[in-house]
Amino acid sequence: MPRNNTIILMLILAIFIFALWTVLPLNAERFGRKGLHLGLDLVGGVYLVYQADFAENATEESQRTNTINMAVITIQKRIDKYGVTEPVIQKMGEDRIMVQLPGFTDIDAAKRLVEQTGFLEFREVELNATEQPVKLSDYLGQEHLQFIDTKEMGDRFFVVDVAGARGEITSKTVAILKPDESGLTFISASGNATSNATLTEYGDATSWIASRGNDGTQLTGEFLSDAQPQVDTSQVVPQYVVGIKWNDKGTIYFNEIAARLYARPENTKQRALGIFLDDNLISYPQILQPQYEGGSAQIEGNFTPEEAQELATLLSSGSLPMPLKKPPLYQEKVSATLGANFIHFSWIAGLTGILLVMAFMIAYYRLPGFLASLALIFYGVLVMAVFKLWPITLSLAGLGGFVVSIGMAVDANVLIFERLKEELRTGRTLGAAVEAGFSRAWKAILDSNVTTIIACVILIWLASSVVASAQVMGFAITLLIGVVISMFTAMIVTRTLLRFVIHTPLAKNTGLFIIYRGKKE
Repeated sequence: MPRNNTIILMLILAIFIFALWTVLPLNAERFGRKGLHLGLDLVGGVYLVYQADFAENATEESQRTNTINMAVITIQKRIDKYGVTEPVIQKMGEDRIMVQLPGFTDIDAAKRLVEQTGFLEFREVELNATEQPVKLSDYLGQEHLQFIDTKEMGDRFFVVDVAGARGEITSKTVAILKPDESGLTFISASGNATSNATLTEYGDATSWIASRGNDGTQLTGEFLSDAQPQVDTSQVVPQYVVGIKWNDKGTIYFNEIAARLYARPENTKQRALGIFLDDNLISYPQILQPQYEGGSAQIEGNFTPEEAQELATLLSSGSLPMPLKKPPLYQEKVSATLGANFIHFSWIAGLTGILLVMAFMIAYYRLPGFLASLALIFYGVLVMAVFKLWPITLSLAGLGGFVVSIGMAVDANVLIFERLKEELRTGRTLGAAVEAGFSRAWKAILDSNVTTIIACVILIWLASSVVASAQVMGFAITLLIGVVISMFTAMIVTRTLLRFVIHTPLAKNTGLFIIYRGKKE
């Protein structure tokens, strides 16, 4: 046997051993990858597609691309901190984001986690000249709308206390006073312009202005270094809270604000530091001392354990660079029970397909068919290793693409073996017939596989901008990988095995390579 063929055979064996070690067992961790990455239709979960709501001035393509890339990273951080296993968050087209959360059972919680822009800011009650809280009625009573505290020229949030779903008192933002080119304008909490007449029923709403350090910088979530859910055991009834920790600058600004608020009257809203998330007041704890050591604080709000976890995740992952349009363009929840059945029948279909193809190849092509079956085993193990290491998200359609590719994996072998039989019938030696068979079949193999690859690439390209395209994408990707690897196994693995066999005593029995019908020529 030629030395080069021996080296290639050893390399093939090494690749097979490595691929087999990668695949088995299926749930083993390899190179940081924990088992096969199964899609939602196989393990169940939530599938969401959102469209980005870009700012009106974000017209440049590069600006939009950077913004949506930042949003994908932020959502990924949120999901990772929440503990979802193997999520898929990626850009779809130019202005959409796809979110797949395998094993996630609460679609409403998933939407809350993704949708909130997560802008955290800290505010304090606006005071008038007599150091009393400013109300919305104070602004509605003005003949010419102007700020009451002229030292602060930013937005005012007007908040009222209302009864919550569980009977507790919650806060509701009813209006926002914003400066614009024409002066000051009231808008609703949803961002729509509103008239003074519609706001009169909320006259008792308290005005909240930005809390700023001594240099004028507003205290926002930008200055947080961490946020974690905690249990406050200092209360008579322990409560779930969110512990926050400031970075160096945040510690300075927070203590400057605390010193100023602490000088206000005790046990009043004047001394409270309002915590606003996406324009909504979620808590307003009292400042109980002029300085806080360690740069830490906590957010209270009658949270359930799940709410504390969601808020901590939202704060520690940062805010989205732009809001997402609601409701999602597409949303789906898949049952995990149905997915388990899909997995069972998919594996049966795959194994049945491989065994039937191997049986046909051995029965029809004899020894070359047996070698092609060995190459098919190599092919299957190598494809599964690629799926695991990439990782490829295997959906039901993706498994279908893999099963289809099994049949295509032996298509090249069929062309080669038919050419091999023709060459043997013309009287060529086995070695010459093998080389001629591969050489003459190569162009047909290349043409047929390239057309399939082009079709797969087009499907992937089109599916990348379609909302409900996971199935199409999964089928195209697995079929593409299968076709590329099948070309390698047919032209390299099968060829190397045949070259090995023709230098063994088996080569003397041409009946193992060709079935003669009638008179032997």
